Amino acid sequence: MFELFTEPSRAILVEAQDLAQELGSSEIGVGHLLYGCAEVRTETAAVLRDAGVTSAIIRTLLPRPSPQTAGGIDPEALRAVGIDYEQVRAAAEETFGVGALDSAPDRRASSAPGRRPPFTDAAKLALELSLRVSIELHHRRVDPTHLVLALLRLDDELVSQVLDKAGATPAALSSAILILLTDAA
Repeated sequence: MFELFTEPSRAILVEAQDLAQELGSSEIGVGHLLYGCAEVRTETAAVLRDAGVTSAIIRTLLPRPSPQTAGGIDPEALRAVGIDYEQVRAAAEETFGVGALDSAPDRRASSAPGRRPPFTDAAKLALELSLRVSIELHHRRVDPTHLVLALLRLDDELVSQVLDKAGATPAALSSAILILLTDAA
């Protein structure tokens, strides 16, 4: 199936994979795919950005490893000595950006050649839907617009949260993407 993906679409998948690994996720999820769509510089990313859907917003809503798994920090032990870990994290992220205190995942486990986190079932469905969208539109390849349209078709909580936070709706975003496709034709 991936042979039908254009180079920008493949770049999105790589970006999603990289983010999943960076955040210590054991799987590539729908949120990682949406992040890739917003992060990789394409006309589709510009449409997302114009609608308020940015990689920064997506990143803030993605699940992160618990503090106990991120560097062995125990918030309860810190609280016992008068340190509020969540308050420290919030201050650090306000100053240095989201994920400032997240430790890099252990790359040794995932550094084996060809070893990538698998896609979640929902992400697999999104990839299959992107192929279906491409076929429905009589296109020969899957490009970023097809990926976004597929993500918008899913009934995914994270995608809904991102759109709500951005003040966007699936219908408006789908319309903007379809206009982009029409203008490109």
